[in-house]
Amino acid sequence: MRSILLFFKNMTIDKGILLSLSTVLTLILNMKTTLLALSIIIIIDMITGIRKSLYKKKVKIRLHKKEFWMSISSSGIRDTWRKTYEYVIGILAFSVLDGMVLGSTSFQLLGQPYSIAELAVAIACIVEIYSIYENMEAVSGNNLFKKMIKIFPQRIKGVFVERKKNV
Repeated sequence: MRSILLFFKNMTIDKGILLSLSTVLTLILNMKTTLLALSIIIIIDMITGIRKSLYKKKVKIRLHKKEFWMSISSSGIRDTWRKTYEYVIGILAFSVLDGMVLGSTSFQLLGQPYSIAELAVAIACIVEIYSIYENMEAVSGNNLFKKMIKIFPQRIKGVFVERKKNV
C-alpha cells in the first residue's frame, strides 16, 4: 500500500500521461503483427505503384540506368508517406477509442476476438491490397481480385460491383 501512495505522491505530468495512455500503448503493442503486415503491404503497394508509373511512361526497369531513376517522381512516394501518416493517425484514434472510451471491447469475427483498432488495421490492409491489384491491372490488364469476387456470395458481390445510375 505504501508503494502505491509513493507512486501517486511522486506523480509528474509525464507519468500521468503515460499512465493514462498505457491501455492504448498495450493495445498497439498487441497489434504488432498486424501493423507489420500493414507496413509490408504499403511497401508492396509503393513498389507496384512505381512499376505502374514506369509502365505508363514506357520506361523499362533497369536499375543501372539513369533514365529509370529520373522517371520515378517524388510525388508518388510523397503520396505513399501521406497515406501511411493518415493510417497511423486513424489507427491511433481507434486505439484511443477502443482503450480509453470503450474499454478494450472485442468482437468475434471468424471465431477470433478482434478489437476495434485491429479491425481498423485490417480494413487498411484490405484497401492497400486492392490498390496493389489495381496497379497490377494497369500493367497486365488482369485483376485477380475482381475475378475472385465472382465466387463470393451475392451479398458480398454487391459491395464491390459498380451500380448503374438511373438518369
